[in-house]
Amino acid sequence: MEQDIQLQVTNNLKTKRVPKLRFGEFKEGWENFKLESKIDFISGFAFKSSNMKSTRSDFQLIKMSNLYQNELQLDRNPSYWEKINNKTSKYLLKENDIILTMTGTVGKKDYGYSVVINENNRFLLNQRLACLRCKTSESNPDFINGLIKTSRFYYLFFNESKGGTGNQSNVGIEDIRNIRLNFPSLPEQQKIASFLSVVNKKIQQLTRKKELLERYKKGVMQKLFSQELRFNTVLSGAERDKNGYDFPKWETKVLKDLLIEYRLGGNYANTELITVYPLIKMGNLGRGKINLKKLEYIPVHEKIERKDKLQFGDLLFNTRNTLDLVGKVSIWKNELPSAYFNSNLMYMRFENNFFMNFRMNSYEGIKELKKIATGTTSVAAIYTKDLLKVKLTIPSLEEQQKIADFLSRIDTKIEAVSQQITKTQSFKKGLLQQMFV
Repeated sequence: MEQDIQLQVTNNLKTKRVPKLRFGEFKEGWENFKLESKIDFISGFAFKSSNMKSTRSDFQLIKMSNLYQNELQLDRNPSYWEKINNKTSKYLLKENDIILTMTGTVGKKDYGYSVVINENNRFLLNQRLACLRCKTSESNPDFINGLIKTSRFYYLFFNESKGGTGNQSNVGIEDIRNIRLNFPSLPEQQKIASFLSVVNKKIQQLTRKKELLERYKKGVMQKLFSQELRFNTVLSGAERDKNGYDFPKWETKVLKDLLIEYRLGGNYANTELITVYPLIKMGNLGRGKINLKKLEYIPVHEKIERKDKLQFGDLLFNTRNTLDLVGKVSIWKNELPSAYFNSNLMYMRFENNFFMNFRMNSYEGIKELKKIATGTTSVAAIYTKDLLKVKLTIPSLEEQQKIADFLSRIDTKIEAVSQQITKTQSFKKGLLQQMFV
């Protein structure tokens, strides 16, 4: 995509309010305006939660929970509204309206997310959100949506943040009205918006591709582990059963008989300060994959055990977490040059760790693990004595390898698309920094 950009590099040191990258036909400098001169603002309304519907109605409320990390997630705890009147009609969103989250957590930047609405008269704006409606002759919605994702806007936005109740932090609509940013002419805004829409479309296509691959993997796993799908070998003189399969029938076994080795990690102190010893904890385990977000580290003065250093293919089990998250299983694929694991994780070794990673993360595997979880919604555990009794149907080692190889190839494709998404998002971020001033 980088090769397709037809932009001109300018000398921003000599010309004030001119972006580093711009389209060659535009020469005039950008001018500084208050946002209220380019945009009309509408503050969200406090719709009564008691009157909200969980079943689909004519109008859906856009709440804080529906707008996360600059994505509109309509299926996330949806709420609906049946009828509008003169009082509520002013909160009916129009196509090309921009919605912005105005409330978050003190000390965190978990708000200030924005999206452009692409439908007319379907959504209602709930409280703690702002609608930015472009003035037709002054501003372009896609340009504005890009402008309010720049570091300059975020600096000014969070600078206006004020404490609310508890650990809540808020930005008022009057505060953002008066934020001053630099604007080009409307034709240049439209040109920038058109270009950024191509980048956004690419990200959307890649995201959709990843979703389809993940859905395909989930469906295939269900069929493989219910034995609706089976692998055959092609061996000369192989004896097949009455169904035509070379591999033997799956057997039901308890984990105690399948495990070669298992043990808990070390009880290490941890810190958010970066040191040479990354520490994998319960929050880093996903369903099948290690998550390196919110990584913590072992302080340099701590004594570490060589046996707790992760090796490629090591399988980790989450023994403690919330009731929904306990029992996650992930495999280590050298995501970092070196890392260690903590005492809330169990190291497990089977004859085929890659297969067991998929098996324990299958629908049946998760179901069996949840059966033995004990505790409350906020604190739960799976004890070793119960884990060892878990029963799973298991194929022969040869078929395990076939299944593991097949599902691993799908994972490789998913990871490749994920990397493309990350690369394109970074490319877009770089464009925002250089195409805006």
